[in-house]
Amino acid sequence: MTVNTTDLEELLDRQRIWECMLRYARGMDRLDHAMALSAYHPGAIEDHGARIALCEQFVEDVLEFHRTGELRTQHILSNHSCEIDGDTAHTETYVRCFSVLPTGQNRLSFGRFVDRLERRDRKWGIVSRVSLPEGSIEAPAFDDRAGMTDLPGSLGQSARDQSDPSYLRPLPLTRDPANTPQG
Repeated sequence: MTVNTTDLEELLDRQRIWECMLRYARGMDRLDHAMALSAYHPGAIEDHGARIALCEQFVEDVLEFHRTGELRTQHILSNHSCEIDGDTAHTETYVRCFSVLPTGQNRLSFGRFVDRLERRDRKWGIVSRVSLPEGSIEAPAFDDRAGMTDLPGSLGQSARDQSDPSYLRPLPLTRDPANTPQG
């Protein structure tokens, strides 16, 4: 079987573009400034309707909002279309953001990111983003860990910084499965 290198290169570009989107989402949820900013090329424009800013200022401001105005967030990316033309790509990515608010409410916001990306020095990055909100729902808070008990040595606690288990390399093997109740 002969591999078409053009097709392979396009698949790799699509994967790198998707990983760019995921770095943004993970950076926002972990309050990781460098990771969120790594999704952009310097000087990219971020248009969120009520605010248009350079990516450097936008990321800083939004992370501060997430840090002070929300207890937790989960940015969830789904439907993703991508058109690549040489070193330029146009994408549309559906996004949902679940937020736990300090007011006792939960918010689910949903919309789309429409992006123009460019490949510079072999790296894909956003150069222009338009965020299109589609709506949001607020509901009374619920205890998302109700009925859960963490065993001694468990890594099962989420954190909004680099102490989160997702940063551990290698993920330790020190947890003891013998402590897990069977049944």
